[in-house]
Amino acid sequence: MLDWFYNTSILITLPLFVGGFVVVSCLIVLALHPAVHRLVTDVKEWDRALAHVIGTFGVFFGILLALVAVSVYEDFSDTRQATIEEAGQVGALYRATTGLPDEYGDPMRVVLDEYMHSVIEIDFPDQAAGRLPGASDEQIDEFEQLLHSVETDSLADQAEFGQALATFDDLVESRRARIDATALALPPLFWLVIWVGAAVNAVLIAFVQVKNTRLHMLVAGLLALFVGLVIFLTADMDHPYAGVISIDPGAYERVLEQIIDVTPSR
Repeated sequence: MLDWFYNTSILITLPLFVGGFVVVSCLIVLALHPAVHRLVTDVKEWDRALAHVIGTFGVFFGILLALVAVSVYEDFSDTRQATIEEAGQVGALYRATTGLPDEYGDPMRVVLDEYMHSVIEIDFPDQAAGRLPGASDEQIDEFEQLLHSVETDSLADQAEFGQALATFDDLVESRRARIDATALALPPLFWLVIWVGAAVNAVLIAFVQVKNTRLHMLVAGLLALFVGLVIFLTADMDHPYAGVISIDPGAYERVLEQIIDVTPSR
């Protein structure tokens, strides 16, 4: 079910998802409308009690949706920042290797080139499918071995090597953040509470006393439209590498084109 949601065009998922909210809400209104009019005898007392319940529920449900949406967006933003930093660090590391002797720098640049292609062509498709990527592990290990084999004599080479070593440490940290984000998702209990809240919201709106059934359905449908859009947006961003709103390897492709493919060897 989740694979279908994230792999299908938004032109299909958005109308189905939000339209389903609207249709279900309207059906609840149609189902409860006769019973409400038949059972409610004191309209003023009913309206006062219902207004208090809807107001209290609306505050808690609204806060829940807002907090969840903000949390998901922050995770998405942090993941995007990690990918941008990793791509930038690869570019900086590639440039740093040009300051090392060719016997060390040339094989390092070859490995970094292979690393970028592995990330773009294998890691990101794996992450979009929800699988932890491992294709680029080989290049990282190989680069680390090359880095530890460097022997420098001059102060200039030592400075270049120190810079490369520091940048590599930052790269490993950013890479780990990118990979860990593959498993990011809201706990199932959160989604259960959200779905129950949406159902309760639709039922409470159906309890409102409105003589005109069409007007009642219009009000319920508009509210369901907004709630559905918020939940759809949250669900789509819940997995940073999948869905319409997702993180792509664009930052890596730009570094590959603008730095790695155009930087001459020393």
